Amino acid sequence: MANWSVRKILIVATILSIILGGVAGLGAGTLAPQLASTSPQTREIFLFPVELPFNDTVAGIPHYVFNPGMIVVNKGDTVLIHFYQPTDEGHSFTIVAPYSKDVTLPVATATNIPKTDITFVAGTAGFFVYHCKFHPPTMTGTLQVVG
Repeated sequence: MANWSVRKILIVATILSIILGGVAGLGAGTLAPQLASTSPQTREIFLFPVELPFNDTVAGIPHYVFNPGMIVVNKGDTVLIHFYQPTDEGHSFTIVAPYSKDVTLPVATATNIPKTDITFVAGTAGFFVYHCKFHPPTMTGTLQVVG
């Protein structure tokens, strides 16, 4: 049997702990979504157009984006989107089938920030793009329905 120095034992122990920790983390990350409750819930989302600080005329593209740009829900969840429009331009929330919503909000004023609620049940799993029909290609987002 070979004589191992304390240094070699520590190096091997460290490497093994890194490998085992990585495997444990991978296993936990893989199993966690399966162990999470999948009973349908109401998911409340607050959605805003955000104006980025650049000259859209010079850049040749709109300076608006959606915040958040990604919405993740489970299949069967009721999705309640509170869509606010605090900017000086009109915006839409448009998503195609199977959710088929097309809502337009007018320009905000000093005394009024337009808002509407959009509700649907996320019955089809997959990725679905939502966008503002007035500000392509920058004002887009993705709805991910897991399940």
